[in-house]
This record gives sequence, structure tokens and C-alpha cells, in this order.
Amino acid sequence: MQIGYIKIENYRNFQEFETTLSKLSVIVGENDSGKSNFIKALGLPLSGNNLDYTNKKLGISDINTQSIIDFYRSIASSESDDIIKTKIPRVKVTIRFTNVTNEYEKQIVRLWLNEVNGEPCYEIRYEFRPKNEDDFIQLVKELIEKDKKQHKEGENDEVISNMFLPIEYYDYSIISTNNFKQISYSDLKNVTINTIFAERDDFSESNSMKSNSILTKLLHQKLSDDEKNNINKEYIKFFKSIEAQDNFKSIFKSEEESFTNIKSYINDIKCIPNIANLKNILSNITLGYGDEFLHQKGLGQRNIIYIFIFFLHFKSDKSHFNLSCVEEPESHLSSNNLNLVIDYIKKSVAESENLFQTILTSHNPNAINKLEFNNVIAFSGNKAINFNSADPLLVSYLAKRPNFDILKLLFSNKIILVEGPSEEMLINTSLSNDTSSLSSIDVISIGQKGFKMFLDIWLLLNKGNVNKKIGIIRDFDNQPKAKYEHDKYDTDNSNIFVRTTTGYTLEDEIVTTKTNCSVLSNLFRVNNDIRSVSEFMKSGKTEAMLTLCNAWQLDKDFITLPTHIAEIIDLVK
Repeated sequence: MQIGYIKIENYRNFQEFETTLSKLSVIVGENDSGKSNFIKALGLPLSGNNLDYTNKKLGISDINTQSIIDFYRSIASSESDDIIKTKIPRVKVTIRFTNVTNEYEKQIVRLWLNEVNGEPCYEIRYEFRPKNEDDFIQLVKELIEKDKKQHKEGENDEVISNMFLPIEYYDYSIISTNNFKQISYSDLKNVTINTIFAERDDFSESNSMKSNSILTKLLHQKLSDDEKNNINKEYIKFFKSIEAQDNFKSIFKSEEESFTNIKSYINDIKCIPNIANLKNILSNITLGYGDEFLHQKGLGQRNIIYIFIFFLHFKSDKSHFNLSCVEEPESHLSSNNLNLVIDYIKKSVAESENLFQTILTSHNPNAINKLEFNNVIAFSGNKAINFNSADPLLVSYLAKRPNFDILKLLFSNKIILVEGPSEEMLINTSLSNDTSSLSSIDVISIGQKGFKMFLDIWLLLNKGNVNKKIGIIRDFDNQPKAKYEHDKYDTDNSNIFVRTTTGYTLEDEIVTTKTNCSVLSNLFRVNNDIRSVSEFMKSGKTEAMLTLCNAWQLDKDFITLPTHIAEIIDLVK
């Protein structure tokens, strides 16, 4: 059983957003792309671990700003009430459960059976909307009219920008999409979400001591009945030992001496423990590591222990569906510890019960590569690109190159892809030599001749985005068909630029550009002819290019950049 699909409407940065999920999903995206908001949205229809329903009533800042503007403009434009009603900012989070296989799982979701595209599924939805939509519209109209009187004619946009949403007229509900009836607390308590957020120092430092809380639950879950009885007996013995202390007996001694007839009452006073349940007894445990409290350890060490305990508890819970989310598992971790934690998470998910599902968010390309590219979901605006159906060739390529920075490819604003390290060195030297401007261009060597699969992936997120540009620098290699196929990306897309050498390879192009042949023949101490210099550079490859770039850094006018490279740099800039 797992959440296979989620749709979010009008929650924070998501106006209309949907994606599919798998047993392990890795969410990537730029800062402010909505990764944290996505996890918080998931928590609206699901039970939190503490079932805190106060977090489900939203504030004005939780409602998508554009949806509020669209609503007010509809009213200000005097559209009909029927149209206005469709534009009321309603927050909706729809969750669909899939792969419900055994009877216990069916029992958990039995009331939420629905049908989508002719297929049975189980759906629930969180809704935050006005309690009475007609009254709500009338109230907002009155607010707009009142505000209009304070502005000059034609200042509708200013009126709209000053409006707020009367959120006190809203309420939330969690419903089944098959009959739109509200779901009771008792029916929701077995589908839970548990999250380690990016800001997680409170797991060992704050009053909440989240790591201690999880340890308490683990102990309560793992201890046998005999062990629990022994703990209760020792708890009672503890109070008996208090009663046996001399100072306990002396508390009432002065009263016995003063009033002899009160002695019989005092003798019957006992130290009887206020019998706490086992969870309360165990909750007094503070987590330690080695000979120190956990909160005395470094942030990285605390992060490792918290993740271990977190997964140990929730993956072994066979009575609840647990969606376990971890933001930035790489937080504060060294390279060695990150490898350990990522491998632990990956194997924990693989061996876990059907009722366990995991979502991670990450900015670390190494973590993403280790968790496999087909588990990745990339966020960009209101789009989510799921790579579980990615080209097997690309998945295979990334598996063979664990250090390839897929995040740089997907999210850089300006990027140039080249075939090998020679082109990469040459372009980076050119950018470094340009003292007139600061460069924000990323250059990536892909280690192969074909760029099409990379462009296809890049286009999924960035097609038509004027803020994103990608340049391709490639060798002709006497392959006119390949040149045509790559040039088509350039002609079909305004933010893709492709240039190919006119000669066979990059080395041919460098040597034949202006006076480069003469300059390089002196540098490499070879005959001053195109063939000799080109062959020397081809035989030396990266060593020859490194020598060239070092000389170019010392003399900014040392060589002239080949036209196809200069054009790409100017276009991407």
C-alpha cells in the first residue's frame, strides 16, 4: 500500500500541481520550488504522529496568492456570481492510495473506495473553503465597495492588492472523494505522516526532544510483556526505597512528639507511587551516545542517530500506514557518513513492510545518484517531472557516472554542455579571462558525443522558460545526420543553442582560427603548419589543452577563441 498520486490546489506556491509517488521518492528542486510545502501539504489530509488537528486550519499565508488575486479581479470585473464562485480560493489536497494488496490494508481504506479512469482506487481529500460560499462572496463584495470609495476611479489593481481574505469564514474538512462525506478521526488515525524537517535541531535540544520521544515509542513497541511488568515492579520498588529513607520517616516526627494521639494516623502514611503508564515512565529517558547526552554531540552525529531511530521505529510498525519524510538527509554529514545514511535509507525502504513509504528531499547530487535516478521527482514552478519512466540509457549512463551532477543540468540558469574535459577547460579559461563581467555559466563535460537525451530531460523542466538557457558545443566528426538532429533543437527552441565545429574536431577548429597555428606551434615546439599542430594536440588531448590554457591565463590575447565556442558563450550569457 502506498500513496501513488497527489494533487494540490491553491496551497502556498502550488496553484494546481500533481505528481505520482513511488515507495521511495526523491524530490529535487531549486530553493523556493516548494519541496517543504509539498511535504506540509501531504500532512493536511493525513494524521500527524500526534494527531494535532490545530495545524490543519490554515492562515491567509497558506493560500496561493494568485488564486486570491484572480478571485478579487473576478469580483472587481463584475463577473456573474456563478463564475465568481468557481474562483473562490479553495485549498484542496487529494491523495490516492494504490497497491492495496492484503485484507488488513483494505480494512484501513475500506471507506474510501473510488473509481478513476475505470480503475478502482482509494482517495481522500483535505479541503479548506468558506463555510457558506454565498455569504462569503457577498461579504467580499462589500469589502471591495468599501475600499473603492477610498481610492480614485480606475485604481482597481490597487484595491485588489490591498485586499485580504476574511479567513475566519473558512473551515477545513477531510472527506472521502467517493461520497464527499467527512472522515472521522478514528478512520484517519491509521494513515500517518512523520517528518524530519530540514531545521531539526529540536530533535535533541529543545523541550520536545523528538529523538527521546521516538526512543520511547520504540521501547514500548519492542519490549515484551514480561519486560514491561519488570519495569513496573522496579518503578514501585523505587518509591519503596524513598519510603525507607530516614528523612522520610522523620518528616512527621515533630508532630508525633507534640500530639501523641496522632501517631496512629501518621504510622499509616505511606509513599504509594502514582502509577503512571509505561509510556510516561519511559518518557523520562534521555537519549545518550557513548558516555554523553546526544545533545552534546555534533550536529552531524545527532542527525545520523535521529535518522537511524526514526526509520527503525516507523518501518517496523505493522499496524499503521507510515509515510516517512526526511528533508535534506545530507544535513551536517561528512561524505563518509552521508554514504552510510543514504545506503541505510535505501535498504530500509527496500526491506520494509507494505505499510511503509518514504519521501526524501535533497540538494546533494551524490545522494540522488545513490538513490537511483528513476526515483527522482524534479519540481519546477507548478510542474513536477517524474523520472520513473526515464530513458533506460540515461539511467544506465548516470549509474556508471555516480559523480555526475544531475542537479546542475536540471536547474542551472545558464549551462553549456561539452563532449569532454578539453572543451570544458578551454571554455572555463575563456570565462575566467573575461574581467569585464562575472560569469554564472556552468560548464559540464558529459563524456560522450550525443547530447539528445540530455536535451530531452532538460526540456521537460525548462521548455520555453526565458530564464533558462543551455548551449551545446559539439564536434562535427564527419556526421552530417547527427549535426542536423542537434541543430533541430536549436531551431525549435528559443532557449537552446547548438554549435558544431566546421572541421572534424575541436583541435582542428582551434588551429585554423586566425593566427592560432603560429602561436601554438611555438608553444608546443612543432612545425608551423595546421596538420602538425592539430596532430600534436590530438595526441596530447587534455595535457596539450592544459598547457594551452595555462599560457592563455598568463597572456589574455594569447589565442583567439573558435567562432562556434565564442557564439555559444555570448548566446548563453
